[in-house]
Formats: sequence, C-alpha cells, structure tokens
Amino acid sequence: MDFRGKKVAITGGNSGIGRAAALQLAREGASVAILARDQGRLDAVVTELKAAGGPQARFVGVSVDVKDDASVEAAAAAVLAGLGGLDVLVCNAGYAQAASVSAQPMSAFVDLMETNYLGHVRVVKAFLPHFKAQRSGAISLVTSMLGFMSFYGYAAYSGSKFAIVGFAEALRQELLPYGVSVGVFYPPTTDTPGLATENETKPELSWKIEGTSRKFTSDQVAASLLAGVAAGRFTNMIGADSWVIFYLSRWIPGVVRWVLDREVHAWVRGRSPEI
Repeated sequence: MDFRGKKVAITGGNSGIGRAAALQLAREGASVAILARDQGRLDAVVTELKAAGGPQARFVGVSVDVKDDASVEAAAAAVLAGLGGLDVLVCNAGYAQAASVSAQPMSAFVDLMETNYLGHVRVVKAFLPHFKAQRSGAISLVTSMLGFMSFYGYAAYSGSKFAIVGFAEALRQELLPYGVSVGVFYPPTTDTPGLATENETKPELSWKIEGTSRKFTSDQVAASLLAGVAAGRFTNMIGADSWVIFYLSRWIPGVVRWVLDREVHAWVRGRSPEI
C-alpha cells in the first residue's frame, strides 16, 4: 500500500508511537486524523502534521474516550466527516501498569481491559459499517510483546493485550469477504511518555526479569507498524530478536518460562516467600 493520498485514523495519536506514525504518514502525503482524550495535545500535534504534510492533505484531531460508547461513535463520525472517508484505521490507544496480582486492585484490571482491549473493540465497531460499505481498507490493532508472553507484574496488562489478539484473529476472517485486511502489531519496549509513567511504579522483580532489553524509539516502531500495514501482514513486530522470542514462545514455551523463572528463583532465594 502506498499511503500517499490515503486517509488514516490513529487512536492514541497525540504522543509516542501514534504521534510518530501520524508524522510519518503526513510526510508521505496521507491525510491523518488523530484521536485521544486531551484536545490541547491533539491540537499541538495537528499543527505539526500540517507543517510536515502536503498542501492537499487534511489533518484533524478528535477528542475521544475509548471507554465510552457514545464518545467513540461521535469521534468516528467526526473522523469520517473531517477526512472525507477512511482507508486505514490504527487502534493504538492504551497504557501499561505493572504490579503483582495481589497488590493490584480489581479496578486496575477493569480499567486496563476497558481501555486496552474494549477500547480497540469500540473503535473498530464504530468504523465497521464504513469499511464494509467501502469493501476495502486496512485495520491495524496494536497489542504488545506481552500480548503473546508474560511475566511477573503484568497479569492485568497482558490479559488486556492477549485479548486483542483473539479479537483480531476472528475479525480478520470476518472481514475477508469485504476486502478489508486486519493486522496485529506487537511493539517491544519503546521509549515513550507512557513507558516513563509505567516505570515509576514497576516492581523490582519485574525489572529483574526484563533485564536490559533493547529499547526502540517511537519513530522506529512507528515505521515498522506502517510497513506491516502497507504489506497487509497479519502478524507484525520489529527486530529480529522480537521475532525469535515470538517463535520460541510458540514452539518451546517451556524453555522460555524456564529462562524467565531463573530470575524469580534468584530473587526469592533468602527472602520471604511474600514478595
């Protein structure tokens, strides 16, 4: 897919991966709608998009709460009106919060599911009538490397990200007759404002297990995301190491768990079992 002249909507588009993807699309000649809660930050990014994009392109920022059905429906209508249609939808809104199951309140589990998973579902459903009527287009659902594996501290987050993958598998097949492609993108550790917030309260054992994993920039991850959309692939990620971990988790998951568990055993040695 050539993005020149295409109309693209990105949730979570005012920072991090979403903002980086929007700017890259603008430079390629696409019209872009970014969606997030903070209208002030949206307006600032729209100004950046107009400076980077072509004179014929359209750029709009639409405030939305992905946890609210009415807000999402209104935002979808605003996007379609503002861009004059839609070719590509990127569902990127979400956040991470790390804590043990015991320490994390039930409200956190609910909010992560409402935002990360059901937020994607609401947005997709709001645009489905358009894509089905158009009988073309592409939908990309952003999950996480922790959407196919997980470790200490990420039960709530991973649950919401695993759910996206199951939803995408069924959605892909449902939209085959309509000529609409569906893809899943699994970003690794990415240097974003969201990561900085997540790291403020990350448990020490989570840090130990994560180790010194490679950190990608938002621009690098956004470029990989868009390459996957352009290629029409279902499974997408960045970096050879990410692909290796993905396939090892599929083929020999016991070995992956053994490697991760070594850090847990080392951590608890000599400590109280209550960690």
